[in-house]
Amino acid sequence: MDNKKGWSSEEKIQYIMELQEKGLSRKEIAVEFGYTRVDTLDRLMKKYGYNKIDGKFVLTVEDSCPPPVQNGGISIIEEVCPPNGGHLLSSLDAQNKLLNIVNNYDKLMYVIDNFDNMEDNCPIDVIEVKSGLQIDFDKSEAIKTTIRVDKDVWDNFSSLCKDKYNHLNKHDIISKAFIEFMEKYK
Repeated sequence: MDNKKGWSSEEKIQYIMELQEKGLSRKEIAVEFGYTRVDTLDRLMKKYGYNKIDGKFVLTVEDSCPPPVQNGGISIIEEVCPPNGGHLLSSLDAQNKLLNIVNNYDKLMYVIDNFDNMEDNCPIDVIEVKSGLQIDFDKSEAIKTTIRVDKDVWDNFSSLCKDKYNHLNKHDIISKAFIEFMEKYK
């Protein structure tokens, strides 16, 4: 028995129906799923529109249409009653979501109209992702050394590191610059 707790509702229902077709009883199916009580299985199936009839699960659709009107021996069937008794979808969850959208139609249209009218009056900020500077060299131990650098060059370098590359270490940036210099002028 593999772990059926992670299964979707459709997978569970399909597996239960397969076991039922193989002739397993409701109790055996409940044991197969790891349920301690049969009514836990019954509640699961009822939640998805299945009723027990003669010990078997049967998908039922409630018919909310009135019976045909008898008029002097002639049956009149009105076309106002949709098929499936007014149920739009087989999944109750999907049907509830659709009804929620219909109930909030005015609000949704208001939001859509406002978005359409917004155009460029309120531009949406676009965040650009730049790959930027890549520090990719084989690092060894860091040493401390003293070098002389032009003050303006150092100040500009420090500002650039602080403003744009604050996620990198200055010693890594300087090491990368030395490597690129050596590769270019070797």
